[in-house]
Amino acid sequence: MNTLRKLINSVGTLPTKLHHQWWGLLNRFTAYEVEPFSIRYWWTRQELVAEVCENVLKSPEKWLFFLQQPRFKFYDERICEYSWVILSLSKLGSKQRFLDVGCVMNTSYCLEKLLQQFSDVHFLNLVSEPLALHGRISFHSQDIRESDLPKQSFDCITCISTLEHVGGDNSYNDFSLNGSAEIKASQSNAEACWQEAFISLMELLSPQGLLLVSMPYGEGLWKNGEYRLGSNDIQEFYEIAARYGRKIMITILHKDSQGWFSQFDESTPVWPHGLKPAGANAVALIETIDVSTV
Repeated sequence: MNTLRKLINSVGTLPTKLHHQWWGLLNRFTAYEVEPFSIRYWWTRQELVAEVCENVLKSPEKWLFFLQQPRFKFYDERICEYSWVILSLSKLGSKQRFLDVGCVMNTSYCLEKLLQQFSDVHFLNLVSEPLALHGRISFHSQDIRESDLPKQSFDCITCISTLEHVGGDNSYNDFSLNGSAEIKASQSNAEACWQEAFISLMELLSPQGLLLVSMPYGEGLWKNGEYRLGSNDIQEFYEIAARYGRKIMITILHKDSQGWFSQFDESTPVWPHGLKPAGANAVALIETIDVSTV
């Protein structure tokens, strides 16, 4: 297997089309086992995300069924998050204003969906970055805790695997020539950064708007510069939402050797093949509920 991995990493000089053909064959041959965050990893994850999203759009009731595949065990929580968001947005119908905080939705696949559905699309991030597509898109280089966006103005807001970085070590965002819009740590309580950010999201949401937030779920502590939610943190989401007269639903998915499942097990899974999987082993999906439809 080590020889095969070396061979896989040696194809970096091949043209893009040959890359895809070669990696497609390798994925089928190796049952999608891949070195985390390698070039083939990123390409394969992109293909898997689009595949799952298209499948759940055709059969929404089978979302969790599609996630329960062993080939997903080597890939991070984006497999769950993107498909969850795309499925949730498909139930909204045409809307006016959309905001993505953290720019995780800034991909060609997602932007095509967003521009078809929303007449006004916005991205907010600490640093500026190129847009995957051109269109009716506004970009705000701001800290969500001190943005100047109008309150209660967005029909839908997504914040995917971003809140855990608020107040953490964001030095990896050093690629922007414009610098970072992050507010100074002294202006915020370091122990309540994600809560402050979640409050800001609730304030930007229209009264009947949809908010979709995800965070890695784990020990309830800071780890490698980001915060992993713990069981003691979950109640805070309900309490904050209640202040704004909103109800929320939280789904926790976990990854084991057979894919992603909603039946969460806090025990540490045993990973075969000697490869540690990429990303968090569990993710919390938080969404507001429109009580008028319940």
